[in-house]
Amino acid sequence: MFENTNAPLGSRDEGAESPENYLARATAACEAGDARLGLHLYLAAFEQAAEASEVPSEDAIMGLKQAWRVACSTKERALAEYIFERLEPFLTNDEAEACATQLQGLAFDRLAEFGFSRDDLEQVSEALAEDVAGMMMVPGLGMAAAAVPAPTPEVGEGGSAAPAADGSGQPIDIFTYDSIAGYGEAVAHMRSLGVGLAGNPEFDQFVSLLNARHGLDAAPASDCLMFCSDAREDASRFMMATVGELGLPAVRMRMEETFQGVPMLCVSAQASDPESLAALRRGFERGGVLVLEDVDLWGSPLADQADDMMGFLMAAMSRGAREAVGLIRQAVENPEVYVLASASSLEAVDPFFYDLLFPISCIDIKLPTAAERDDIWMDIARQHPSMRSLNRDELVRLSANLPRYDIYMAVREAVEEAYKQGLVQRRYLPVSRENLFDKLAAYQPLDSAEYAELEKLVVSDFASGLDNLDDLLS
Repeated sequence: MFENTNAPLGSRDEGAESPENYLARATAACEAGDARLGLHLYLAAFEQAAEASEVPSEDAIMGLKQAWRVACSTKERALAEYIFERLEPFLTNDEAEACATQLQGLAFDRLAEFGFSRDDLEQVSEALAEDVAGMMMVPGLGMAAAAVPAPTPEVGEGGSAAPAADGSGQPIDIFTYDSIAGYGEAVAHMRSLGVGLAGNPEFDQFVSLLNARHGLDAAPASDCLMFCSDAREDASRFMMATVGELGLPAVRMRMEETFQGVPMLCVSAQASDPESLAALRRGFERGGVLVLEDVDLWGSPLADQADDMMGFLMAAMSRGAREAVGLIRQAVENPEVYVLASASSLEAVDPFFYDLLFPISCIDIKLPTAAERDDIWMDIARQHPSMRSLNRDELVRLSANLPRYDIYMAVREAVEEAYKQGLVQRRYLPVSRENLFDKLAAYQPLDSAEYAELEKLVVSDFASGLDNLDDLLS
């Protein structure tokens, strides 16, 4: 497809389409001063060699390197990026870094044509690099991506899991359905899907029966499980508990922003041992879990063109975008990989990612029911003894409409306030009713009946406190 059929560079005999013939014609074209034709012929030689064998010949690889040099010298940035993709598997680390630097230079040259100073561009590049210092930079989804390996924790005494640490030394919470409160209905739904039941003798026997009756070696690939909730934190927490429940090595992808506001796709891997972690790096060789956090906030990687400088920088990172999308597609098609994702709603997911993850089963994480809120307040009482004197039935009623995350945040604020007051007065002070109601009211919708009742109770408790103060003064 790269051949100039009008070029008098040899007759079309039986070997005209061979890699060797293309290489000879490419060399002749370059010597004749037609570098562009030579570049395409070098590429054609490599493509022919790649079709003939999984491992192209040394001559074909050397021809591809020559095509790279020509593309760089003629400032063909798009072709240079394509050649780099094809050439990278055959380069050493030092060679790959040198080629990446050359690609960056081509991008700078292109931006300079639009009036940007090369010095200014280099300062922007250095600033971006400083934000991800210590991480491995990988282009991805039109944005930077940082890959951070993280081992999962080992199970300690009593069956509790100690926190693992990621590449930055920050702990990763590993928990299961038994360690989260207020998700009774969601857990029941997941159990009906068979999630977390592997290893259960009765369930394993049932799966064996299904395999035998249907004539399959294993269960078919499951749908992507999309955990949806208006309260993102509730969906994310339950999704991560599902990861712990599955007990498999996992790869997590999430969006973050640098200090300059540049979106980054952060990728971390967690596994119980180095061998499993290495298997994840090679693309789920032994199965596992792929976790996509808040996928409705991801921008489509199809937007490769833009008029501003950031658009050009993003376009230069398209190779990583294809790698990230390829990993997601590989996981979706692998029956041994669970794909979990979270979003505010299924409708909010970009069509590109919806099609990529299809088929999808939506796990709707609704606001906690009265029974689930009772479970939450029991869990809170176990964690914070200073709250055990409060009326749980009253708290269950007044925390209606609140997501699980908001309830825990309100409690945290109330506990910290009581703690600080105790420090000032040099004595232990339990969490007061007025304190907690004040914090809960801040999270309730202003037009809700619960907010109105909380407001009245706070005022009533405050007035009662004034009466007691008058009695003490008198």
